[in-house]
Amino acid sequence: MDGQQSASRAARAPGPDGLCEATLLRTLPEVLPAGLVAISPDARFGLSGGGSGPARLWDLTTGTLLRELGVDGAGCSGLWTDGRRVVASGDGKIVQATMKGWVSRFDTRNPQNLHPLSRGPHHDRSTGASSDRGAVVVGAGGRFALGICMDRALRMWDLTDGACVRTLRGHAVWPNAVWLAPDARRAVSAGADGEIRVWDLDGGTCAVFPHPDSWVDSVCLSADGRRVLVGGDHRGHTLWLIDAVTGEFVRGFEDVRDPASLEDPEDRSGEVLAVRLTSDGRFAVSGEDDGRIRIRETSTGRCVRTLDGHTEDARGIALTPDDRFLLSGSSDGTLRLWQLGWGL
Repeated sequence: MDGQQSASRAARAPGPDGLCEATLLRTLPEVLPAGLVAISPDARFGLSGGGSGPARLWDLTTGTLLRELGVDGAGCSGLWTDGRRVVASGDGKIVQATMKGWVSRFDTRNPQNLHPLSRGPHHDRSTGASSDRGAVVVGAGGRFALGICMDRALRMWDLTDGACVRTLRGHAVWPNAVWLAPDARRAVSAGADGEIRVWDLDGGTCAVFPHPDSWVDSVCLSADGRRVLVGGDHRGHTLWLIDAVTGEFVRGFEDVRDPASLEDPEDRSGEVLAVRLTSDGRFAVSGEDDGRIRIRETSTGRCVRTLDGHTEDARGIALTPDDRFLLSGSSDGTLRLWQLGWGL
């Protein structure tokens, strides 16, 4: 990432945790609160979105805003880019664009994929994607999008033609969170009742794991499919791992919050807002409501790094596939690009 800011902050403490360095490369003024972010594999481009504003495409090497993509909350529920193409979802619509212009746009509330001017009664909001933050995720190199829908089902759309190719039913209450594996063959979803489902999308089957008295804000499946990382509130844990096959509780993660700083020690459901696992599954990354990004070991649960800088909720985090770059977005209206050095 040549040409990045020379005045960067770094946390250096080589040690057995494997993370040698975490450097803030750049802060971008997003202006609007950033609820979601996405980053290209080479860390050259970033996307941000949230609320009722447009999705924004950034050149992360220079900090330049390249363009605004759409209006009406485009990108408030899902973002993805590979550096050549952009996918943004919001207000029930999914829009694809090249780096130079729009290429397609369709409404997920139109199950028969009729032309917008002729769809008439087929405009069904209940079958369309939610506009909630993180309700739409993209996989298979931008081929498929999986979304939480208003009728509590999950639906997968083929982005080449907008066709709905999967409908996954089972949640008795509204799903709060969804995750799609990069190959689009597995997914994880969580309901407002704490129930977690791990889906085999090839066969359309799922494993169901009740989590009574829990709240789930974010989920992530490990690359090997063995573990699910969960952020929310579960018996005092705000971040925990479960076995993706049996649903058994594997481990809670270290709580580093000062008890005196907690607004309600009995309800910690809004603390961890976004979770990601590194590609090797050794580290969990979380965006939290105190503005900090925390990195913890999955083998021990220990917090090994805290990335400071955001002054409000860190709602969006995205890692490059090689885990070398992290893009974070916050309610404070800024994006931050971090470089992570691993001494594995």
